[in-house]
Amino acid sequence: MNKDIGPGRIPARTVSLFLNELSLLLSSGISLDESLYIIKDQNMDKKLTKALSNILENLNRGFSAYESFKRQSKYFSPMLIAFIKSGDESGNMAEILAEFSEYLSNDSKNKSKIRQAFIYPIILLLVTLTVVALIVTLVMPTFTESFASYEMELPLSTRMLLAISAFFSEYGLIVLLVILTIMLLYIFMYNSKSYRLKLDTYNFKYLPLKRFRELSMDYQISSLLYILRSGDIDIISSIGIIRESFANTFIKKKLILIQKDLLDGLSLSYAFKRAGIFSNLLVSMIEVGEDSGYLLESLKKTSDYFANEYIYRLKKISTIAEPVLILIMALIVGFVVFSVTIPMFDSVNYLY
Repeated sequence: MNKDIGPGRIPARTVSLFLNELSLLLSSGISLDESLYIIKDQNMDKKLTKALSNILENLNRGFSAYESFKRQSKYFSPMLIAFIKSGDESGNMAEILAEFSEYLSNDSKNKSKIRQAFIYPIILLLVTLTVVALIVTLVMPTFTESFASYEMELPLSTRMLLAISAFFSEYGLIVLLVILTIMLLYIFMYNSKSYRLKLDTYNFKYLPLKRFRELSMDYQISSLLYILRSGDIDIISSIGIIRESFANTFIKKKLILIQKDLLDGLSLSYAFKRAGIFSNLLVSMIEVGEDSGYLLESLKKTSDYFANEYIYRLKKISTIAEPVLILIMALIVGFVVFSVTIPMFDSVNYLY
């Protein structure tokens, strides 16, 4: 009964609450050990309580905060562990964790909005497609003989539905096997280092909603870079930490190239421009901050702008998504109903 069920990582919302409370306790002058004890005794989350118990045990054995959290990578993301290390080394643990907590909270809310916008209509659409598939494969074949016995021309929609029914009745198993093969092939390629980069590059560049993905990336990078720089973390280390926040290997590769350019003495704005995937606005604002000597203030303004733009685009997509999916569902249902009922009425009129 003590085994973890479901994903190993602690949910982002729980992590955000934990970091916010930890930041408040640390800023009040309470030591890290005592702060973790206080939070652990609250039993905020089963996995969090277990992770904090292990962290406290490691701290008591003489491990640093970074090493103690790193040993619990099953529960915490690499980016959080990197933030702990940065905060521990810079002495600004409370400030860094407070900013990161706010970022996680906003990110969690935005993802929740996306799920709420899509989950209900997608479930309805899947149910509709399942019902239509059952009608096409099980019900329509029984009507085929009946329609064939009448010497009348069937509507185009009915002929199309009958053709689809005949196709799936004969090749349905083959179609299912092809779909499963494609899915397994995709999973294999995604888990292969040699193909993962190609898939992530294609997904980033060519899948729908490219502009939204680019905006999300700019928002994520500008926000995290501001948090890290406000905690006095150097630029090169900051880029390395931000790299851990992305699952897309194409973006990770670009961030590695930026780190190399910075090590070669190039400016941050020029390194971002050479990467070729960031918006002109982000590159320009970084350049303005470097030239004026107020990079932190420039990053703050850029982060706020992208946050507002990201939320606006997110609301726009969520507003459009639900009616569009419901409309698609209605068209499918209407097509099937029209295709089945019209010939039935026509056959009755033909008999009489």
